[in-house]
Amino acid sequence: MSACSSLPRPVTDDSAAYALYEVRRETLASLDAWSLKGRLAVSNEEDGGSGTLRWHQSGASNRLDFHGALGRGAWSLESNDEGARLQLADGRSYAYDNLKDLVRKQFGWHVPVEALSWWVRGLEAPGGIEQRSMGEGGELAELQQSGWVIEFVRYHEQDGVLLPSKMIARQNGKTVKLAVREWILEPGNSGN
Repeated sequence: MSACSSLPRPVTDDSAAYALYEVRRETLASLDAWSLKGRLAVSNEEDGGSGTLRWHQSGASNRLDFHGALGRGAWSLESNDEGARLQLADGRSYAYDNLKDLVRKQFGWHVPVEALSWWVRGLEAPGGIEQRSMGEGGELAELQQSGWVIEFVRYHEQDGVLLPSKMIARQNGKTVKLAVREWILEPGNSGN
């Protein structure tokens, strides 16, 4: 039962926890193919919505499929080295040279999209961080990076690796909550 534990872990300053984190980071950073299924809720001071999310990453290619309550707000987003494309449920489609521009222009948020695939795995993204706190098992408890505060509420063990099962990201009145129901780590597709 401990492998399925979803209780928050105590925070520590112990150097052993930071060493465990580096081992986790090395393992997860080498994975270039993974998928998750869960629920996504997004809100700002004026608006919000929630629904189911499926995210598949393979190398530089990402596909995110979102379906809101009763089919409202559905969209599919694909990105790779050649650009990004957003397909809405009503048939409208938008293409941009990169994912960052697509998110900013279509959703109106300045999101560090390069960091998202790191954060969702419970890792800090490459580059500077403002602050971080660690759980006893070497998992991030909280991360401040690129102006966002990401709280890793719960973890789940998948294939011997701790991965977030619930996280909350906040910045200037914006909140993104992700509850992961299922992780799939694809063997044989490491980035090494």
